[in-house]
Amino acid sequence: MTVVSFRRFAITLAAFFTCVLSAHSARGAAMATSAPSLGFTTSGQIGTEGVSGFNALSFLSQSQPIWGTTGSRYLGQFISAPLPPGVTTTYQNTPFSISILPTGLNYEDTWYTKDLQPIVLKGRLNGTLSAGGFSNIVASFDPIDPWVDIVKGGIKGTETFLTGIGPFLVGGAGSTNVMMNWALLTASPVPEPSTLVVIASGLTLACFARRRRWI
Repeated sequence: MTVVSFRRFAITLAAFFTCVLSAHSARGAAMATSAPSLGFTTSGQIGTEGVSGFNALSFLSQSQPIWGTTGSRYLGQFISAPLPPGVTTTYQNTPFSISILPTGLNYEDTWYTKDLQPIVLKGRLNGTLSAGGFSNIVASFDPIDPWVDIVKGGIKGTETFLTGIGPFLVGGAGSTNVMMNWALLTASPVPEPSTLVVIASGLTLACFARRRRWI
């Protein structure tokens, strides 16, 4: 093999392994798989702490499992009861919680119905509700780690991402939907030591070929 041919071979090999290295990103770089399907119910509660006046807010939970793919999901509703004329209710750091209770998960044609764990979202209500449907009540969720596991112990090679859950304005009359976004992501594996050795070998060949060129 001539010096020129050997050099081309070495550079081609090095380029190939460089592509392999680029394709194997760190665990934090996740990319979506085919959309899995999740079913769950919810249970919500509104506390009485910090309520001045008649507590006109309640939470309508999702009692029947609803199945759907990744994306925006319905958690339930805040219900605002009408207040009599001249009556005002104030909420100051009033606690509320919404529990997401999974009933099943379908991921890559595998059904998970056991070892499912709930996700509890907590938050606070602040604002005023008065007659005529006026409301400036804001529901703010406590900070959470958006990476959560629905299946206890997790699904190998995946992580569950939960986001898009507030804050939002609670309407003064009727109902206000509570939504969230969720996705099940596949984390790219970290290159194994053997892969790194091969990559290093390819780069070494490229350096050797360049050195041969100048000899």
